[in-house]
Amino acid sequence: MKRTVGDFLLDRLSQIGVKEILGVPGDYNLQFLTQVEIRKDIGFVGTRNELNGVYAADGYARLNGISALLTTYGVGDLSAINGVAGAYAEYVPMVCIVGAPPLNSMYRHRFLHHTTAEGNFDDMISCYRPFTVARARITPQNAEEEIDRVLRACVREKRPVYLQLPSDITFFEIDVHNEVLSLSSQTSDPKQLQTLLDRIGEMLHKAERPAALLGMAIDRFGLKDNVQSMIEKLQIPFATLSAAQCILDGDHPMWVGGYSGRSSPPNVKEVIENSDCLFGINIKFTDSNSSYFTQKMPEDMINIQSFRTIIDHEVYEGVSAIELLDNLAVMTPPKTYKNEHKKIAKSKTVWKAKSGQKMTQDCLWSRAEKFIKPNDVVVTEAGTSMRGVKIMDMPSGITIVSQPLWLSIGYSLPALFGSLLANRNRRQILFIGDGSFQLTAQEISSFFLHDLKPIIFLLNNNGYTIERAILGFHADYNKIPSWDYCGLLEPLSGGKPYFARKVSTEDELDAALNEAEKANKLCFIEVMLDELDIPEAMQKSANMVAAFNYGPRGLKELNKEV
Repeated sequence: MKRTVGDFLLDRLSQIGVKEILGVPGDYNLQFLTQVEIRKDIGFVGTRNELNGVYAADGYARLNGISALLTTYGVGDLSAINGVAGAYAEYVPMVCIVGAPPLNSMYRHRFLHHTTAEGNFDDMISCYRPFTVARARITPQNAEEEIDRVLRACVREKRPVYLQLPSDITFFEIDVHNEVLSLSSQTSDPKQLQTLLDRIGEMLHKAERPAALLGMAIDRFGLKDNVQSMIEKLQIPFATLSAAQCILDGDHPMWVGGYSGRSSPPNVKEVIENSDCLFGINIKFTDSNSSYFTQKMPEDMINIQSFRTIIDHEVYEGVSAIELLDNLAVMTPPKTYKNEHKKIAKSKTVWKAKSGQKMTQDCLWSRAEKFIKPNDVVVTEAGTSMRGVKIMDMPSGITIVSQPLWLSIGYSLPALFGSLLANRNRRQILFIGDGSFQLTAQEISSFFLHDLKPIIFLLNNNGYTIERAILGFHADYNKIPSWDYCGLLEPLSGGKPYFARKVSTEDELDAALNEAEKANKLCFIEVMLDELDIPEAMQKSANMVAAFNYGPRGLKELNKEV
């Protein structure tokens, strides 16, 4: 049948679950946008700049399963590339569509605006090569096969892809097949799967202390329910790396806590490091999640990845993680394992705000822990915000949106915008520092434009406190300009209602939270904190960063300052 190139791409995006395309209009993508505007199944949502757009697309994909970003050539896709690299690092499936110059101009190597005027139109696609799993320049001749190939790679690999769409071809009609895009997963080689199951069965038969360690992107690879079923069938304890916080409920009876190498609680280290049959699900050790590579894994850990499993030095290629976990979930355990390692329960205290008592980090996270409700979405920023959320006990059904590996400051505010677009029915809460907020603050206006009502906690500690903890307690480079944050909402609100409070004491925080619970509008709570309020655990972590980054000589300077 006949279909225009633009409509065929939109058909495919709609079929894989994209309902909104995020981004910024530009002269090379406007013809495509005219096609988007007349659609009923998919729309365009503009963001205040391309970097905010890609962060929003990241947050959208984490709740929706996939997202799409639209920019224009050169100035647009280079503005977005930091966020695309973050999505690649964190396994976030995102379709990056770039309105490119006219196809005939690229063929003739013309000197055009938004280019370096050297006739090179391969430079942008080359920049994206390290951060995407598939790329293509669309032409009328290749549109059907290349769009399908690239989108399948995005869905399969859970990472960004890149499509250049020349400005002059979106209304060209092409012949396409009248079938929905097939996204069926590749199944396992039956013999290889059985061989692996036999090997694991032998290991479980010999084991006395099996356990599991959960890593990144388990939800995005569709493994969450399978992992939980396996753990419950085998009745084995599990721990989580930072990227897997709340992937399974924090109150799950088999969860023992978070693992991070030498910084892990003793009971978690005992369960994981002394396991004689450890299942590692999508784990990847980095400096930040392993306390600088101090993890101690059993040599014969069962390292389950999306389509291969590694045990010791043996690689079992061609085995789907979903099929492997499904088989383990119905396997009859060879024995009953004695699980004497339980999560160490935190002592529960009844919150009572002290009148006039100055706000502290410890107070904030203790009170915030009681504010979070089941099924909330909690979005958190790099720095003290992420550290605070990491230590909170969460109720069931929580989704955490964060960037624990890429750690790009300013990410979380636009990511919250995207996650709210993807799911308006869940209460969504952001914790962000003042330094990060200043990078992407203009996206606040988008919440008002689209009638979104998040609860935003801005931690105002007058600069980059997480970096002060690493180096430069009193250095000018960790200071930022002072803003009237609550006052900023008025010019960005478009006259729509909101709730804003600045709190400096425990009782003021308590009163603001009680009001926020009832407010059916955007809530903004600025929490005033001392710039050197650094909890002990945070300072220990910062000391490790300093030791790794600067070495003994750098540490001498750090000790002088302290």
